[in-house]
Amino acid sequence: MPPRRPPAAALAAGLLLAAPVGATPLGAQDAAPRDVRSLAPTRVAAQVGAGALLTPVGFVTLGVLTDTFFERLGRDDATTSAISLGAAYAGGARGAAAGPALIGARGPGRGRFVAAVVGAAAGGLASWALVRLVDRDDDDDDRPPRGGRVVAAVAGAAVFLLPSVGATVGYNLSRRP
Repeated sequence: MPPRRPPAAALAAGLLLAAPVGATPLGAQDAAPRDVRSLAPTRVAAQVGAGALLTPVGFVTLGVLTDTFFERLGRDDATTSAISLGAAYAGGARGAAAGPALIGARGPGRGRFVAAVVGAAAGGLASWALVRLVDRDDDDDDRPPRGGRVVAAVAGAAVFLLPSVGATVGYNLSRRP
């Protein structure tokens, strides 16, 4: 039995919680004070919605492009399949980040796309952890998931939306005038 490693989601959560709330980057203390209006709830909802719509577009597009690239090179094995899947997840994170960036660019202040991608990755890790929490380890399809079917439905919606929510939070926290 291989040694158990801590789950990646736990490590990511620890890193996110390690940063003090309200901390400013080094050298930012001398910068001009932030004067960015708060965003309307409708704009934030539009950012989350656009990110949720663009997540599968980025996932499928980059995954198919990478797979096609390797097929044209004459390679079709387990390694290239894993690379294509990793590229698909990266495309999903970029798609989730594109929605908040596109809508947020027209509002007060500008955020950073990189912050949105990092937020989407954090949301993706949270989604992975939620799936591991709700999913049963056995292959018995007759048994309901942990917590029942209602919990599974809510968890399914959350798994789909968490990357977009993370991207929206990351983009909006990085907004500057």
